Amino acid sequence: QIEEVELSILENENILREIDNGLFSQSKQDLIQKQLDKFNQYYSTVSKRLYNESYAIEFSLVKNRDGKSCYKFAPFATDNFSTGKKQGEITCFDMAYIMFADDEQIPCLHFILNDRKELVHDNQLLQIGTLANERYEIQYVASILRDKLPIELNKEQNIVVKLSQHSKLF
Repeated sequence: QIEEVELSILENENILREIDNGLFSQSKQDLIQKQLDKFNQYYSTVSKRLYNESYAIEFSLVKNRDGKSCYKFAPFATDNFSTGKKQGEITCFDMAYIMFADDEQIPCLHFILNDRKELVHDNQLLQIGTLANERYEIQYVASILRDKLPIELNKEQNIVVKLSQHSKLF
């Protein structure tokens, strides 16, 4: 029985090694780069519109702590963004993914729920609102204090729920 179990373990290790070799083969890396290039077109377009800068994601093949290979995805050559700009970058990524998924016919929700958007500059909030209503009809939900909301967005048609000390959600 021990020999059977050891043989089974060896067979399973070989199967896993073959899977790993396939996941990290040059052809898989080429496929990932091809899809990432497509995604980066959307990401760059959205970020260019919001920040007049073209953001992109790159990947590398790295070894994790236990020595196994894995893919690492990271923003390409970004500076140290302020907290507000980081929040905007997250929104750019989310919107770009929805656009990419639609064009690749990947089912996805057209719904983005974000917090801490009062840190994003008014100009970018306005662009996010405009972009969300364009071709992709993204429902963008952000919790923002009324005094931090740009005047142009502070309209009843844009506000779904108002909360206060007297009118609480829970």
